[in-house]
Amino acid sequence: GFNNAGVDRLVDNVRKSRYAGVIGINIGKNLDTPVERAVDDYLACLCKVHAHAHYVTVNLSSPNTPGLRNLQFGEHLDALLGTLREEKRRLDESHGRTVPLAVKIAPDMQAEEVALVARSLADHEVDAVIATNTTIARDAVEGLAHAEESGGLSGRPVFEPSNAVIRELRRHLPTLPIIGVGGIDSGDAAKAKREAGADLVQIYTGFIYRGPSLVGECARALT
Repeated sequence: GFNNAGVDRLVDNVRKSRYAGVIGINIGKNLDTPVERAVDDYLACLCKVHAHAHYVTVNLSSPNTPGLRNLQFGEHLDALLGTLREEKRRLDESHGRTVPLAVKIAPDMQAEEVALVARSLADHEVDAVIATNTTIARDAVEGLAHAEESGGLSGRPVFEPSNAVIRELRRHLPTLPIIGVGGIDSGDAAKAKREAGADLVQIYTGFIYRGPSLVGECARALT
């Protein structure tokens, strides 16, 4: 699913890092863990990264992990968030620090589905929502070479779908912090995320095409 060497290697890398800024750590279930046992993987990861993160992202939406997106709805979501929230409280008390939990969701949802997710986020007092992960839709690349390859699309193909999810989230969650992600390749794109309802933005694919100067451009656009 998430291509990496595992949570122990991640924690070791963070310990060795001299980076002084905010560190968010993304957690999820293993590729071969059944959805019914996913909570065990999330709990194991949360316990190991809590002391080293400024916030933890509960990733429920990577399209590269089979079945992961099923955790975004209904009983699966409520059970997972309830368990993680309780463990977070215990860890916060144990470590003497508060580590917010942010939930990362997919862009490929109808308005009714976003509303259900928003209700669960509010019920379980999640600290923030990250909207969104990559898209499995192929409309934006139809007819192009390799368009039918599996996996999630980032960059411009996910820009408008993520904005639509952000707008719907903001309608249901007027005060919850929303981190907008997807297709931010200019200051104008960052402004569009904020106008949709995002409080903060994250940049990924834009770095490939624009480099670090994109950060300054977005910061100026959002000032």
